[in-house]
Amino acid sequence: MVETAKIIQAVCYILDRIGRANKLKLVKLLYLADKCHLVRYGRTITGDEYWAMDYGPVGSTAKDILGFDEAFLSQEFEYASAMLRKVDQHDFEAVAACDIETLDALSETDIEALQMILKKFGRMTSSDLISYTHRYPEWAQYKKLFTIKQIKREKIDTGELLSTLPGDPFEVSLDHIEESKRILTGISE
Repeated sequence: MVETAKIIQAVCYILDRIGRANKLKLVKLLYLADKCHLVRYGRTITGDEYWAMDYGPVGSTAKDILGFDEAFLSQEFEYASAMLRKVDQHDFEAVAACDIETLDALSETDIEALQMILKKFGRMTSSDLISYTHRYPEWAQYKKLFTIKQIKREKIDTGELLSTLPGDPFEVSLDHIEESKRILTGISE
């Protein structure tokens, strides 16, 4: 289940630590944090639905939240506005300090995954993050179709996010990935 408050708090956490960032960088960092948490603990942070798009995997609700559309956010608009500020068409910054006490929707493991992602990827540019996330199989399987402009987006099953690349800060053994898959699906051996 998508948790809008968790997405807003995760974005606030990221912005509080890296400063101003554009929408593209934020959706990439959220994707990596969700992927990290899923691989390590069998669930994503946000519960968002992911789509392969030209610029890589994108959480649809995160993308909509960062559209800062009052009609879409409805009752969460005031909350989002208290946490995040849209500086210009694409850039955001945190409104207030987003410390652990403020971020009550995020668990300890959510924060751990966000910290891990920020340490490894927080200084990367949007372009670098696009290139990096294009290496994951959940996006790479559609590369040719994007190249020839045959598709605009393709749904990614959450289970497909259970992949790592060599050097990922969240790289784990295949046995661990299988355990995370069992947690995700609720199917035990």
